[in-house]
Amino acid sequence: RQEWLRAAVTEALGSTGDTRAELQRCLRVLARPCPGEEAAERGPGDTGEHEGALEELAELCESLDNATDFCSLGGLEVLVELLGHPWAPLRAGASRVLGACAQNLPRAQSRALALGALPALLGALRGDPDPQVPPAALFAISCLVRAQPEGLQQLEALGGLEALGGSLQSPHPPLRARAAFLLHCLLREHPRLR
Repeated sequence: RQEWLRAAVTEALGSTGDTRAELQRCLRVLARPCPGEEAAERGPGDTGEHEGALEELAELCESLDNATDFCSLGGLEVLVELLGHPWAPLRAGASRVLGACAQNLPRAQSRALALGALPALLGALRGDPDPQVPPAALFAISCLVRAQPEGLQQLEALGGLEALGGSLQSPHPPLRARAAFLLHCLLREHPRLR
């Protein structure tokens, strides 16, 4: 029985180590410039590997333990930098991963807010030219401000409530629905905002 228990613990710890190694691998991919990025005349280059890393991180960071590990590895800093990337799939992917990390982790919320994630996300919500970016940005905004007084304070100071109201006029139904849901939650949780 003791041998079985040792083997089970080793296997469990080994898979945790594998996940951490996968988080590190994804971060190494994101730290590299996209091929062709330096030459503006060639366009954004091949971002497939970067997009794949962001998709994998979005899935991995649904787990609180993985999200905590990702943040401890400096992942939030990388994500906030990608929010301003010229290629829309990377902006959207970074927003999704940021939201997944911040969803239930107060430390991640505070760190992302300190890094300036909210102004970048609100900028994307207000006027990103690619239709896939604003819904992803709104998801991350929601994860940064719900049940987070510091996030709500920043949202108000940056005119975020007005941006949410503007999103209600979007021609994209999913964005309108998400904005309405977030506004409803904020108004219910904080009646003074009415």
